[in-house]
Amino acid sequence: MPKVIDKRKVLGGRGSVVLYGSGTSAGHYFYRELIKGTKTYKTKRIDGVSNMDEAETACVDIAFELNKEPDVSVVIEGSRNEKQAQPKERNYKTGLITNRRRRAQPIEIAVNRWLEAEQEKVDAGLMKQASKDRKESIFRLHIIPFLLGKGITLTSDINITTFDDYPIYRSETTTICRKQEIGKFREWCRNYLVKNRLMDSELVMDKSFLPKTIVKQTDLLRNPAITPEDWKIIIDFVRDEWRHRPLYQENQSGWYFRNLFWHYLLFSKNTGMSPEEIHKLRWRQIEIIDEGRINSEGKRVSWEVAYINTIRAKTQQAREVPANQARELRRWKEWLEEYIESNNMKNVEINKNTLVYGDVRRNWTGFSHKHYGEVWRDIREELKDKLTGHRFSPHPYTLYSLRSTFIEDQLMKGTPVMEVAEMAGHDIRETQRTYARLNLRRKGRELTMPELGKKRIERSKVDLFEDDTDE
Repeated sequence: MPKVIDKRKVLGGRGSVVLYGSGTSAGHYFYRELIKGTKTYKTKRIDGVSNMDEAETACVDIAFELNKEPDVSVVIEGSRNEKQAQPKERNYKTGLITNRRRRAQPIEIAVNRWLEAEQEKVDAGLMKQASKDRKESIFRLHIIPFLLGKGITLTSDINITTFDDYPIYRSETTTICRKQEIGKFREWCRNYLVKNRLMDSELVMDKSFLPKTIVKQTDLLRNPAITPEDWKIIIDFVRDEWRHRPLYQENQSGWYFRNLFWHYLLFSKNTGMSPEEIHKLRWRQIEIIDEGRINSEGKRVSWEVAYINTIRAKTQQAREVPANQARELRRWKEWLEEYIESNNMKNVEINKNTLVYGDVRRNWTGFSHKHYGEVWRDIREELKDKLTGHRFSPHPYTLYSLRSTFIEDQLMKGTPVMEVAEMAGHDIRETQRTYARLNLRRKGRELTMPELGKKRIERSKVDLFEDDTDE
């Protein structure tokens, strides 16, 4: 217990402000309030004060915050009688205490402090902000409501059966999402609760602590590739009818985005880049090279290829993707220049640092991923009676399906698996799984074609010992 060198009763004797003179709290002011029926205190440090008068003024807010939090000090510290009833045991070899009692924190406070530590990793460049935000979303939307709904308010309430019915609680979502959510819960338990003695490590290591999630092959196809027939239906509809609808409306503001979205779909399908990569793509990352050839008449024929330099956010893998998109990129850039000129947008220009698919009306700010997704779902819903869907997957097409389409198209065309994985920024094993499924389709003709123009061959077995005779 640190030594108290100054003390003053405050709030009508409800609590006191103390100044400690020893230990790690030396030189700091604290608000201290006795817990009724016990001999222990709940305390909170008063920051930003330099004397007792300032501490007395600031303690009102501190007392309010302290009493707003659940009173878990009895659980955390225990009474002196409990301490006497449970003497500390020591390891007979090392002499170290082996029966440290678990502490406890309110669930929401424990989650907040873990997320604060994760944010520090983001600030230090050790983690992506999107990863931290994903963890926070999972806990705020699903895990915390689940725990509180079961009456689990403290970390010490978590036991071996706590998560048994989580798959039922989240049955409306996909198997992969449930697996990710359970994985984040396990990470919180291991990296925060166990390290801070808020949970026994044996509990986390128990195989029955968290439910097993079996991911089936069909679950991995939640972003199925678009079939050639369905792709033609989609792109013809977007290019012709859907794109031109704003021209027949009084408010034609949608004309810009619909032209952008048409080129966005073409680019996505022919590069295999993820939506996140395309949203951040700038003109400086694109290089167009004329890979011309000499035709049979000895004349040079121009053939332009667009090379896109990008880094996939998920794997941080840098790569260069060759794409048959030079003509489309030229067309989109010319359309933007005409739009700027026809709308008399002064001081607005396209340069190498502007986003390829940015909004010229908002200083080249990118459209949100949510907006792209909503537009795609509207188109998919309008065409649902015309689309056949992927033969292996029960899931609907998504924006990520354009990436899957690029990968399947390359594999069906015979592009080596290693090259496809390199262009897609994939782990080679992930690409190999897709290749194994498609390889028989590629060899279908070879495997099923009957042998024509050949006579039937009669086969017979030859016994090497048939003609042997005894001498």
